[in-house]
Amino acid sequence: DMDHAGFYCDNGKIRSMKPSPFILEASHLVSLLSAVALATLRNGDLENIDFAFDEHVPGEAWPAVDPDALTQKVREEYEEASRVMTFIKYLFGVTRSEKHRKLYFSARPMQVLGGVSNAERKLLNNARGPSAKVCLCLLWLQAFISREYMAGSTGSVAPPIISRLFQFTSDGMLGYNQSRKIALIPFPFAHAQLTALFTAVIGVLVPILNLSFVNNKIFGGVVTFLTVMVFTGLHEVSRELESPFNNAPNDLPLNTLQALFNEGLLIMHSGFNPDSYWADNAKLQLGELFEETSVSKA
Repeated sequence: DMDHAGFYCDNGKIRSMKPSPFILEASHLVSLLSAVALATLRNGDLENIDFAFDEHVPGEAWPAVDPDALTQKVREEYEEASRVMTFIKYLFGVTRSEKHRKLYFSARPMQVLGGVSNAERKLLNNARGPSAKVCLCLLWLQAFISREYMAGSTGSVAPPIISRLFQFTSDGMLGYNQSRKIALIPFPFAHAQLTALFTAVIGVLVPILNLSFVNNKIFGGVVTFLTVMVFTGLHEVSRELESPFNNAPNDLPLNTLQALFNEGLLIMHSGFNPDSYWADNAKLQLGELFEETSVSKA
């Protein structure tokens, strides 16, 4: 459609054109690489991530950043009927089971430009481990660029410029591997267990200490509540920071970031800035072009 058509100048006349197959396929592969990378960060050790993708539809509302902002119908797919029971399970880590994570991620899929074909899904599921899945998508993208360059699809673009594409994908993989360290390497186990133990000890000893040394019961109760809440809150915050990708409902909104990235890829189809070097009547021609397109659609 005209919303994602590009424009070029032909002997002073502005003409519209659809994005080339090269641009469309490159956008799809870049979007797929980003979606798989974010999905493997969020899904953790889940091997089958076939449920985690959906096709990006331009112009749709952004995916909700806050899971609680989703409709009740969507939340029922991965939440308990009682929010109190969901909260209790969350405190004890029960809601982070493999079944719950699959339901949660299915309700918030990663969107890909052009969708994910059955062949792509099959190969991604056959790749063992998160890193292998991302490396497979990286191979598809780099092989596509190399093949199209050898076929002349990039025109007269100099080889050093083409090589920058490989450098940028390498930089992206570096950032992905840094994120994998955060997702995979937990806080030292012994330190985490001692912190949890001391938090439980504080919950028992502080009320006894306040009962022994504070004469005013109301004041003692307030001090006890605040002291235990501070230490328990710090412990819970550290648990959230330890796993920022799959610690629902306080996880990073990766599916929203993916949708924003897809729209960024789409807007690059629109072509050059009409005010940069085109003729003085460029805006007039561009307006006439949109009017003609609107009339033909009507």
